[in-house]
Amino acid sequence: MRKLLVLAIVLLMASGALFANAEKEAGSAWSLDKNVEWVVTSSAGGGSSIFTQNIVEIIKSEGLTDEDIIINYKTDGGGAIGRRAVGVAKTNGHTLLTFNSGDLKPMVTQEGGDLDNVTPLAIMALDGQIILVHKDYKYQTIEEIIKALDSGERLLMGGSKADDEAIYTAMLSEIGGDMEYIRSDSTGEALTQLLGGHVDLAIAKPAASFDLVSSGELVCVATASSSRFTGAFDAPTFDELGYDIKFQIYRGVVGPKDMPAEAVAFWSDVLKKVSETAAWNDNYINKFLLVSNPLVGEDARVYMQNFEDLFLGQ
Repeated sequence: MRKLLVLAIVLLMASGALFANAEKEAGSAWSLDKNVEWVVTSSAGGGSSIFTQNIVEIIKSEGLTDEDIIINYKTDGGGAIGRRAVGVAKTNGHTLLTFNSGDLKPMVTQEGGDLDNVTPLAIMALDGQIILVHKDYKYQTIEEIIKALDSGERLLMGGSKADDEAIYTAMLSEIGGDMEYIRSDSTGEALTQLLGGHVDLAIAKPAASFDLVSSGELVCVATASSSRFTGAFDAPTFDELGYDIKFQIYRGVVGPKDMPAEAVAFWSDVLKKVSETAAWNDNYINKFLLVSNPLVGEDARVYMQNFEDLFLGQ
C-alpha cells in the first residue's frame, strides 16, 4: 500500500511539472536575450557605417534594448558574403543587416537573389550623391571637367559599389568621354583615393564626405539629385546642366529570411522609435543632408520592391 502511495505522489508531481512547463511555453513570447550582430557590407568610415553607428548609438542611449549590438563589417565579394550570411542566419532575430539600394542592386542583378532572401524591417532615410574633386585639382567646376572630357582627356573616377557606379554609368551615357571607374569597398576608401591623388574625381554622399567638404579639403562640383544641397555642398545639379543624371538611394535595415514574426515586429518598432528621436533627425538626417523617410514592416518591403523592379527592368 505504501509503495502504491509513493508511486501516486511521484506521478502527480511529474504531471504537475509537465503542466507547468507547458503553461510556461504557451505563455512565453520572443525576447531579445543575447548580443545582436549587425552586419555592414561596406568598410568602416563610409556612409553605411555612419548610418549604422548612428542607429546603434541611439538605440543604446534611448534604452531601446538591453543587449549589446556589435557591428561586424563583412565586405568580401563586394558585400555578397555578408548579405548571404545574414539571409540564411538562424539566430532567432538576433542578426541585422544594413541594406541600402547599393546592396539590393548587386543582389538581384549579379548574385541571383531577391528580396525573398531577407526580411525588410525599415527604410530610414533617402540619400543623394555628389561629385567631388580635391581642393588642389586643376578643374574646380563640373563645366571644366565636362570640357576636359569633350577634348579627349582621360579621367579616373572613384566610388563604391552599385549606386555610385550607377552614377558613373549614367555620366558615361549622358556626357561621354574617356573615363575609368576605380571601385572601392566603401565611399571612405574612395575618398582616400581622391585625397591621395590616385583618382581625379569621386562619387560620394554628403554623410561620408561631410568633414572633408566642410573643411575645404574636397570640393563638391555637382549634385546627382533633383535639387541642390546647401552650404559647402551647394553645387549645380546635372539637371541644371541638361543631363538626366539623378539617383536617390534608400538607407534601410533587413533581417534574415526566416526571422520570427515577433522579432520583425520588435525591430520594426525599435527602428521606428529611432527615426522619431531628436538625435536621429538633428545629428544624422539634418547634419548629413538626408531626407527623412521612415517606413517599417510591409511598407518598407513595398518600397524596396519598387527598387528591385527598377533594377530588373520590370
